[in-house]
Amino acid sequence: MKRALAISALLLASAVGAAPPPPPVSLSVAPGTQPHMPVRIKNVDLDIRLALSFDLAMILNPVPAERAGLKAFPLIGKRTFKNSLIPGGEATFRFNLLNITPRGLEKGKAPVVWVSKTIAPEADGVLALSALKSDLITLTLRPQPPGAKLHTIPRKGKDEAFMQARIGGEKINVALELNSPDTVMNARAAAALISAGLLKRNGSVGFWVPLPGVALPFERMTATPGATLLGLPIARAGVRITEAQAKELDARAKAGTSTADDDDDAITVTADRKRKGRDPWILIGRDVLDTCSRIEFDRPGKVWRLTCAF
Repeated sequence: MKRALAISALLLASAVGAAPPPPPVSLSVAPGTQPHMPVRIKNVDLDIRLALSFDLAMILNPVPAERAGLKAFPLIGKRTFKNSLIPGGEATFRFNLLNITPRGLEKGKAPVVWVSKTIAPEADGVLALSALKSDLITLTLRPQPPGAKLHTIPRKGKDEAFMQARIGGEKINVALELNSPDTVMNARAAAALISAGLLKRNGSVGFWVPLPGVALPFERMTATPGATLLGLPIARAGVRITEAQAKELDARAKAGTSTADDDDDAITVTADRKRKGRDPWILIGRDVLDTCSRIEFDRPGKVWRLTCAF
């Protein structure tokens, strides 16, 4: 009896002393816009866009970074990168580990990257949704339409935004992103979906604009009737192609910003074995997400929950 009472007392003491769970985060997102949240860094409040498609970090435009007093020569270091995804093709990245305080949440450390080019013209920077210290983050996009259903999709880990789909012999990283009008994928992902009979090439060119000043050509794909990925429909899909490939398909490709030395995401739509390119990835955009009324990031459950009327 005494032993049982002692165990009960210990359990009660640990429950009383345990830190309360972080509060849930709930944001309303107007149609066609992105989720934003005020975030304090070094006693300066910044307007930050939340991104669904990457993990943990904050990326800042140059002017807000200077306003917040971020060092031009941080201890972690700086480096200049060249890539077709960067506005102008090149930028300097300064790497920091700093305290940030999203409004309504506790202060916490996060990797903060100061980029010498503007990467978020409508905000001071971009913060990964998964960086918010909350077990449940809910984005409400619109009132729930009739016939909407809940779709629960496992994520790769507790703090990870990515999901994973296995198509044929490929493991494909899949992310959600409200900042992309279309669903975009790289060559290896497209080759897997074509081989599985989910997509067909249609020979027309479009442009993916992930950042201001960046227009990367892609070939639009036609989904077979009823084609889905992780239970989500495949709508306006496109596959990254090189400038040279795009010019063969459509003379409008001269408006693009990628070079002949494009990255391995766009080597070839068939992604042959001799030069496979980067790991396969798919970014699910608003062509699918605009049919959803709610998007939830459940941290302990390691899932995304989407309420949609496809």
